[in-house]
Amino acid sequence: MEDTKAVESLKCFFEPKSVAVVGASRNPFKYGHSLLKNLLDLEFKGNIYPVNPNAEEILGLKAYPQISAIKEDLDLAIIIVPASKVPQIMQECAERHVKGVVICSSGFREAGEEGKKLEEEVVTIAKNAGIRVVGPNTTGILNAANNFTTSFVPLPKFRKGNVAMVAQTGLFAAAAFWWIISKQPFGVSKIVGLGNKCDVDDAEILEYLAGDKDTEVIAIYMEGVKNGKRLFKTFKEVSKIKPIIVLKSGRSPAGIKASLSHTGSLAVRDEIFNAVCKQAGVIRVDGDLDELLDITKAFALQPLPRGNKVAVVSVTGGGGVIAADKCQEYGLELAQLSSETVRRIKENMPSWANVNNPIDIEPLFENVGPEESLKISVEAVFEEESVDSVIIIFVAVPRIVPYFEIKRAVQYLKAKNTAQKPILTYLLGYKETVDSWTAQLEEEKIPVYSSLEKCVKALGCLWKYKMYKAEKNRY
Repeated sequence: MEDTKAVESLKCFFEPKSVAVVGASRNPFKYGHSLLKNLLDLEFKGNIYPVNPNAEEILGLKAYPQISAIKEDLDLAIIIVPASKVPQIMQECAERHVKGVVICSSGFREAGEEGKKLEEEVVTIAKNAGIRVVGPNTTGILNAANNFTTSFVPLPKFRKGNVAMVAQTGLFAAAAFWWIISKQPFGVSKIVGLGNKCDVDDAEILEYLAGDKDTEVIAIYMEGVKNGKRLFKTFKEVSKIKPIIVLKSGRSPAGIKASLSHTGSLAVRDEIFNAVCKQAGVIRVDGDLDELLDITKAFALQPLPRGNKVAVVSVTGGGGVIAADKCQEYGLELAQLSSETVRRIKENMPSWANVNNPIDIEPLFENVGPEESLKISVEAVFEEESVDSVIIIFVAVPRIVPYFEIKRAVQYLKAKNTAQKPILTYLLGYKETVDSWTAQLEEEKIPVYSSLEKCVKALGCLWKYKMYKAEKNRY
């Protein structure tokens, strides 16, 4: 790792005791108003100093005409004013010995030559004064532990959890955050929008998160790479400790051009980035934000498998066959069931039924009903020595709802899962029933996927990371 002094210098962004909001506004349509309101609504406990030369009070807080008028020590300044004014404010921050600055303003390197000059001026002032900078062109930081944020997008109260999201865009502390809290079953520990990365970059944030006790999983959206050699080194070191899942855009010429105008990103050849991720044990997703969240969900909710042998428990024979194909595609194998496990399941089935893996439990329905059929089959594979993880394919149709309490069944099975084998599920059926059961399953930390491929791929990623950790621990 880099020296602890560098990591310590980032604490001001996550644990400030005093914050100046430069560009705070009384106008509810201004970003500076929303940012200040977020801090108050989330009940951040530190000292907050609105800075606006045209106001004496904003949202009940005394306002200051400029940074120099604040006599108390300042850990952090959040700047949300036109780009042309930022260098002057940075100079004031330097004179007041502010430790860190988050620049939310846009109009820098991503906007062309004039913006690039402004950004270079900001960096020069910061380096000379020893100020760390996040941004510009970002919504910045959210720390769930102390309810601190620099986001100007209105934020609701949220579920705290074990996932840190790092992004080059402000997306994660904005629209995607609303998507995560309303749709995803995991909570967040930290959100970091890096913007143009004029100073603080992905590698430094990864080093900080490696030691963050609230973070167990790190998800990253990245457009360009600032310092490839350092990032590769940090990837390798941090992934030994915590899983890193990366969605990197800017893969095509069109994407590279778009990222240049978005965050002024430097492109890196895609095959090189792929090789780096593979060597460093980083899980790279190929798709979009949904896929990033799908994979992150598996890591956030489930343990790693001890091996790659899977039991597929399915209400539909066809679903089991598709799952078997996908398992092979993602480095997983169907477990060979022992005669005792086969006997336990078969003794509850009609005489004509056979038991193999995938286990088609539809015949069990006739004898014991949907809830017992799930309990019998899944409990049996939990106790099967050859099984390392379980995929459940179940039908969510109104016809069986009166005979089936899914939450009760899952709580029963979780108690029986003494070996802590990962369980991932795919539901198929009536949308309202699927939505209801999904919510109940994910409340119990059982991830549900909208396709069999997504389900198996997520499990494959858990196994891939487990293999990487096992290999590194041998040395």
